[in-house]
This record gives sequence, structure tokens and C-alpha cells, in this order.
Amino acid sequence: MNIKSYIPNIISLISLFLGFLSILNSFIDNYLLACYFILFAAILDSLDGAVARALGVSSDFGKELDSLVDLISFCLAPSILVYILYSQEMPGISGEIIAFAPLLLGVIRLAQFNVSDNDGLSYFKGLPTTFNAIFICSLIMYVEDIKLTEPQYSDPKLLLPIIMTSSFLMVTKIRYSKISLFQSSNQINLMKLFVILAVAIIVIGLIIIKEEQSAFILLSSGFIVFGLLNHLFIREKIHNKLIKKIINKN
Repeated sequence: MNIKSYIPNIISLISLFLGFLSILNSFIDNYLLACYFILFAAILDSLDGAVARALGVSSDFGKELDSLVDLISFCLAPSILVYILYSQEMPGISGEIIAFAPLLLGVIRLAQFNVSDNDGLSYFKGLPTTFNAIFICSLIMYVEDIKLTEPQYSDPKLLLPIIMTSSFLMVTKIRYSKISLFQSSNQINLMKLFVILAVAIIVIGLIIIKEEQSAFILLSSGFIVFGLLNHLFIREKIHNKLIKKIINKN
């Protein structure tokens, strides 16, 4: 029996269990703990594929299992959190439909990812479900931390459009860079190394001064915004198009 072939799948199943624990804690109003379970599941999600490649035991079964785990831990669990916290008091089934967005768009993204050839790419097409879940949890943790002093920021009318927008990014063609220090030639990408070290220093500093919620929201929102800016101004060159339109009008 090849024991090492089971290790990546065990990691995936632990991630699934953490997603399940997140759902249970959402129902008993332990929202922060529910968020932390999702964040820990995201850490394991980043490890299972790397472990499988390192051990040389990658398989189609492992890929399918990973996709199903993502469905529960990073699509269903965040949707339940959003519903219980922000949309269950909305009239009719509008709250259910809005909270359904991370699950619905996450499922579509996972299906697209599974039928696409993503091997060898240095980027993700669309925001990964894992990062969307991290962002939603970071937002919830930050708002829950400041809502006593800044209650206006906990208004669902503000938060739900943000969550729906980040969820929509999962099914776009916006490119999000993979967090890998190695290029295709197995050489270290110095630029990514510098960025990761700088971000790590900032996050560790915020955690040391007990501002971990600020660290999480800064990290997750920064990843999303950087991908958007890269798409708009570097790939699409929207500023050049805007300038040309203004010149043509004149």
C-alpha cells in the first residue's frame, strides 16, 4: 500500500471538515470562529496540490476531490455566513438570492476551471473561490471588530454589494497571479519574493499590535484590487482608450 498517495487527499478532507465546522458555527452565532475555520481550510487548500506534486502522487481523483471540497468550504460556507449575518431579514426570498451569490458563482467558476486547461499558467482566470472566501471572511471579521465604534460600516446595504461584486469576479476573465516563487524554469521569481516578503512584514506587524483583522482585510482586498488594476491599466490599457475617446470628441 502506497501510504503517501493518501496524504494529499487526507489534507483535502480535513479542509472539508473545517468547512463543515464553519457552517455549524454559523448556525450557533459563532461568526468569528466560523471565519477562522474557513481561513484554516484555505491554508490546507493551498497545501494539498503542492504536497501531491512534491510526492509525485497527483491524480484525477485528487483534483475532483479538491474541487468538491472547494464547493463546500469556499462557496457554501461563506454563503451561509452572509445569509445569517446580513440578508436573512430581507423581504421575500431576496435575502436568499443575494446570499446565494458566492455559492452560485463559485460553482460556475469551479465547473469552468475543471474543463479548462490551466496547467503551466502563471495566473488564475477569474478570482479563485478560495480567495473570494478569504475576502468575505476578512470583511466579516473586520466589520465585527469595529461595528461597536463604527456601526455604519456594518450596514448590509454597504456590505452586500461588495460581497456580490467580489463573487462576480470569480466568473470574469480577469487574471490573478498565482502565489508561486518559481518561474517555469524553476528559477526564483525575485519580484514575487520581494512582494511576498513586504506583505508578510506588514501583516506580521499588524498581528503583533493585535490588528489581525486589519491585516486580513488589507491582504485579501489588496490582492483583489491589484488584479483589477492590472487588468484595467496593463492588459486592457483603459486609460489609453479613454484618452483617445476624449481626443476624438474634441
